[in-house]
Amino acid sequence: MSGASGILDWLRPRAVPGVELVAADGYRRALPGPRVASVTVSGDAASTADADLARLFDVGRADARRAADARLTWAAARHGAPALAEAIAAQPALAQPGCADAHEMLIRAIVGQQITVAAATLQLGLLATLGEPLPAALAEDGVDRCFPTMAQVAAGADVLRGPAAKTAAVRAAAEAVGGGAIDVSVAHDDDSASDLVAMRAQLLELRGIGPWTVGYLSLRMGDPDVLLLGDVAVRKGARNLGIDDLPALAADCAGHRSALMLRCWAAAKPSSRA
Repeated sequence: MSGASGILDWLRPRAVPGVELVAADGYRRALPGPRVASVTVSGDAASTADADLARLFDVGRADARRAADARLTWAAARHGAPALAEAIAAQPALAQPGCADAHEMLIRAIVGQQITVAAATLQLGLLATLGEPLPAALAEDGVDRCFPTMAQVAAGADVLRGPAAKTAAVRAAAEAVGGGAIDVSVAHDDDSASDLVAMRAQLLELRGIGPWTVGYLSLRMGDPDVLLLGDVAVRKGARNLGIDDLPALAADCAGHRSALMLRCWAAAKPSSRA
């Protein structure tokens, strides 16, 4: 996932029909407003005038990615994991996939719990039918509606197929966020870390939402220090990278553990995360 091309690869199997479209040279999607925004991709460079899509594509964070690489390379040497250092050298500065809409990302995270990417995308496609169609002037080939609002998700969550407990969790989260009881929004100031801590604590109080879900949401909202130690793909990737004691190595990567998790996921392909 090195740069924009990696983000496109990440988004492609997760694209919700009607809401977003991934092409070989870019990405286009509907967003609240409503509006349609796009990203042009050339190699590993992304270009967009939309701040939400810039965040999704991790634009402007090259220095932070290089700093993470340096820390992980040092930790790899300290803990005898040369395969991790080799992976960093072979594919430096992995981009961290962000999110264009935090409310939508919360619903995606809950729906994606304990199922494959393909299954989650099908379920999200059902939810997408609840969203408002775009005005004719904005609708384009492959992008014709917005992802549903929290009120629409809460009212129509029964379109989901699968465990009733998950549907109930989706509805409860949508009600809490839509009603203002929980603030799920991307922070743009120095309090962003504390904001994420408060958000995670509040979400964990909801039935059916656990540490994986809030951790994944936090990652997609830009948290640089997320590591889901219980994630099957993380553990598999760590083994493939020759990491014998992941918690110990992770402790030496504090502040950059999201980058470590992305390395583990990349080493565990094919990915099973939504």
